[in-house]
Amino acid sequence: MLYLFSVQSIAYTFLAFIAFIVFRTIYRLYFHPLARFPGPKFAAATTLYNAYYDILDSGLIKRLPDMHKKYGPIIRIQPNEIHVSDIEAYNQIFKVGAPFDRVWHDNPFLSGSLQSLTTLSETKRRKEFFNPFFSKAAILRVEPYLHRQKLSQFLTTLSSAATANEGKGTVVDFWLAFRCLTMDTVMDYCFQKDMAALNEPGFKSKIVEDIAEGAGLAIVATYFPRFFSTVNSMIEALPESMVEKYFKPVFGWNCAQRSLERQMQNPELADAKLPTMFDRMLRPDEKKGQVTPSDHDMIADAVLMIAAGMDTTANCLGVVLWHVTQDPKVEQKLVEELKRGIPGNEEIVSSAALEGAEFKYLQAVVKEGLRLAYGVPGRIIRKVPKGGATVLGEYVPGGVQITSGIYMHNTNETAFPDPFKYDPERWMCDEETYRQRERYMNSFSRGSRSCVGINLAYAELHLTVAHLFRRFQITTTGYTTEADMEWNDCFVPVPNGRIRGLAKMRED
Repeated sequence: MLYLFSVQSIAYTFLAFIAFIVFRTIYRLYFHPLARFPGPKFAAATTLYNAYYDILDSGLIKRLPDMHKKYGPIIRIQPNEIHVSDIEAYNQIFKVGAPFDRVWHDNPFLSGSLQSLTTLSETKRRKEFFNPFFSKAAILRVEPYLHRQKLSQFLTTLSSAATANEGKGTVVDFWLAFRCLTMDTVMDYCFQKDMAALNEPGFKSKIVEDIAEGAGLAIVATYFPRFFSTVNSMIEALPESMVEKYFKPVFGWNCAQRSLERQMQNPELADAKLPTMFDRMLRPDEKKGQVTPSDHDMIADAVLMIAAGMDTTANCLGVVLWHVTQDPKVEQKLVEELKRGIPGNEEIVSSAALEGAEFKYLQAVVKEGLRLAYGVPGRIIRKVPKGGATVLGEYVPGGVQITSGIYMHNTNETAFPDPFKYDPERWMCDEETYRQRERYMNSFSRGSRSCVGINLAYAELHLTVAHLFRRFQITTTGYTTEADMEWNDCFVPVPNGRIRGLAKMRED
């Protein structure tokens, strides 16, 4: 009797579940406040549509341009989410002071960081700590101590590879080399403490490898909000030796966190001439209403700076290296400009000089690399405020998630004809055309929540690209393929392979 009752209960439960799914689907398709917006019916009914393309394919973001061509400038892509393709709508949502709050997806390493703050007021108060620290003046002030030192380490290690084999050169893993450079640079800049990645022969840094290995998991948090916290809490109970062996990304981040904690607890280790990010946060401006964040939140912000500063800049350097070495005309024009502006290939010039009129083509090369590296290409989600909002002439109810991907705008065919072609010449244009293209290019996002490290990124990019191509001749053909450079949207682009090339010293 008990057995029959159990079977019957299971059957009723199953039928109730099926009925719930059916009624919920009917509601979402025909009675939901977003039911009038066009888009794939499957996407309107369930988040599984997006999850399939984001987790099992290369990313929904790559399908959105065709979807917008079919359905229009505003489409429904999830039960409670719409996506807009129009640049004016993007600017409305992301401009300074826009009332659209951020939607945060759980990540235990970043919980409490600037990235996790959802409201405009919280973001503004925290950002006030960082804006002076990442200003152009601040970066230029520390450049002689920091950028040139890290760049010199990078170039020295690369020179060892280029002069090996009796000057015939060595194949270098530039995917890894660029991450060693960007990680050590951002850590030293923010905390006067790096992971010594550039000291590793051949750039074979274990901690950089471990951290980078986990990049592909970031997109999972969008669909399984408690995924990272649940898994991380389970991993924390394991012996460190097991974590190092089986959970390398977690081990890598744990090492970085411990290093940052030691630095924060021992401020006397820092050079008084070069204030760290912790110095700023431990000395709040009470007149501005600033309050020192908790130790946990400061460490979370530190991890955020490493994560944001390592992958995005390294990705851009990889894109530039690939495209320049694949186009002899672009490489020749760039090298000729660099030889005029940097007479000796052992010389290191400042980022301020590289932003001058002598290096217009270098700036265009970097700009085009940023356009096709995309920064964070996918759907940066915002929530429509209470009371709703009018977007592209359509009323959108409060609480709805609204998105607009950087990938869409950086490849807009109107602003960038033949948008997937790497063409620095498109930035060697008249001022009006340049401004129009700038409106569409959003690699650092826009508004109150734009990337705080934009000036640091530009300094790194100009310095690295200039001295890399001035000093070395790099061949990627035969060592890297188009398939290697294809990428998946994992919050940041994660390429299918690694960019490698034969590095030799360039003759003057």
